[in-house]
Amino acid sequence: MQQVSTGEEEMPAEDGENVESSAHGWETREAEPGALRSAMTLFPTGVTVVTSGTGERVEGMTANAVISVSLDPLLFLVSVHQEARIHPRIREEGYFAVSLLSADQEGLSRLFASPERSSGLPAVKSLGGGEGRTGAPLAAGALAAIECELESVYPGGDHDLFLGRVVAVHLGDTRRGPLVFHEGTYPNLTPYSGPGASGAFMDSARGFDARVSQAAARRKRR
Repeated sequence: MQQVSTGEEEMPAEDGENVESSAHGWETREAEPGALRSAMTLFPTGVTVVTSGTGERVEGMTANAVISVSLDPLLFLVSVHQEARIHPRIREEGYFAVSLLSADQEGLSRLFASPERSSGLPAVKSLGGGEGRTGAPLAAGALAAIECELESVYPGGDHDLFLGRVVAVHLGDTRRGPLVFHEGTYPNLTPYSGPGASGAFMDSARGFDARVSQAAARRKRR
């Protein structure tokens, strides 16, 4: 998944190379980095700041390649480029924290996505949310923060996948909206008011319709 986080310069996709058209409207490209990057920019994600270490050893980075893996046991995963400064810190410390940013924290996201971002105490001050149970700093104003002790590390090409066992969950002001990353920007979320927003869609293969409004009502009752 595309990350907004590693401090690497993101190269634009090279349009027009090795492109095929289909009768179904697809523009098919060869399997190469630019094509995958172009596809993944179309996938909106939440934005987080991942941290590890305490005091002068603190490192942090902005990331959107994070996954809630399992509820039993509680497992959480973050994908980190092998050259990112936080990569060896997570391995050394054996824990990490993930702060889920709110809609008004674009500045914090950009700060920790920058190659010139601070480490140590200046980073702690920028985050401003105190220490979690592991000692990792949290981002003040975030919607939530999830702390993990490192369980396993899996190779993933030029990234490593850090699988953590969740040891603490902190909830912030959940009335605030999330910070979203899409096509290289941070768009504002607005409710969809187009046709069929609360209606149905048809699964022609299985012959049933799914009532979106009914699903929303069920969620509210939980």
